[in-house]
Amino acid sequence: MKKADIFDYLKWRGDLTFAQSAPNEVDALILSILAYLDFSPVDKHKPVQFREAMRLINEMPDEVKYDGPCLIMHSVVELANAAAAHPRFQEMGVCRFVDITEEEREIQFAAVTFLLSDNTAFLAFRGTDNTLVGWKEDLNMSFTEEIPSQVEAVKYAEHTARQVNMPLRLGGHSKGGNLAIWAGTHLKPEYQQRILAIYNNDGPGFRESFLKSDIYLSVRDRIFSYVPESSIVGVLMEHDEYITIRSANSSILQHNPFSWMILGPHFVCREGRSFSGRKFEKAINTWISSMSVEEREEFVENVYDILASSDAKTINDLDKTKIKSFLSMQKTFREMGVKKQTQLLLSLSKVFFNSDVLVNTPDGVI
Repeated sequence: MKKADIFDYLKWRGDLTFAQSAPNEVDALILSILAYLDFSPVDKHKPVQFREAMRLINEMPDEVKYDGPCLIMHSVVELANAAAAHPRFQEMGVCRFVDITEEEREIQFAAVTFLLSDNTAFLAFRGTDNTLVGWKEDLNMSFTEEIPSQVEAVKYAEHTARQVNMPLRLGGHSKGGNLAIWAGTHLKPEYQQRILAIYNNDGPGFRESFLKSDIYLSVRDRIFSYVPESSIVGVLMEHDEYITIRSANSSILQHNPFSWMILGPHFVCREGRSFSGRKFEKAINTWISSMSVEEREEFVENVYDILASSDAKTINDLDKTKIKSFLSMQKTFREMGVKKQTQLLLSLSKVFFNSDVLVNTPDGVI
């Protein structure tokens, strides 16, 4: 029997507006997923109905319309078109789309605001796309107090709260969930008190000092974090309490939100993480803690330099020119010098040995 997913939810609840049935955790996931779309054809300041926004997006060339995380973008567009055909989403307002990708600043940030029929605003923050700089910024979290996307997320939330005088919800998938929490906790008190909920859908964690800070604790009761039973992303670094949910996929593929199981207006939950999920969580975080901040930074920089030497800008570029990319990266490694080569190999040894990444579990080898 097929397990219900996000498309089944849309068929079941899509006929009711948000004014008739209040937004829930599944709606928050849908709105977070929609942040992966390119809303650049939409007026940034004047709200446009979502169904009109999708008409404009559908007129874009496929290479633009489907540009994003390659494993899910076709499903993202399919979901968006289905949502635009249902009363629940079709008339919501779309505005304040921002999209910033800059190699020099090592930033990949995007966000969009949805104005819902219950007179609330949902600020959706995009997760990591398929750009190399986007992945580099994620890795920078392991040694940087505040990444550029977190700075932009706070600015975005402040400007939106100032212009949109409504109760607020914030959310995102993957890095977007991390940004939603960061933005919500750093808002000025007069805006922060308007926050109804913050939804973190399998987003990476934070430093322990942040989770113990007053700014985090002040909104902790309004933060809802969801992590699939065996997923990896949502348990990277330090994390607070989260709700464990079931997925139709296994291991890291559970990060795909289209695999999450749904029953009515809620995710299907389970008690605790799977055995393989716990082992992988321990392995990854042990690796991170086994390296100093300086070692993490050098490791990330070296890996990125090798990947970027192929002239690839996206993960897709690496895949399209495998031989050329490999030769370019091999050349860069040779030219790094003995010191950097040794440091990189030492860091990799910690990944595979000190962290016990390769372990046998009931679910197989991970």
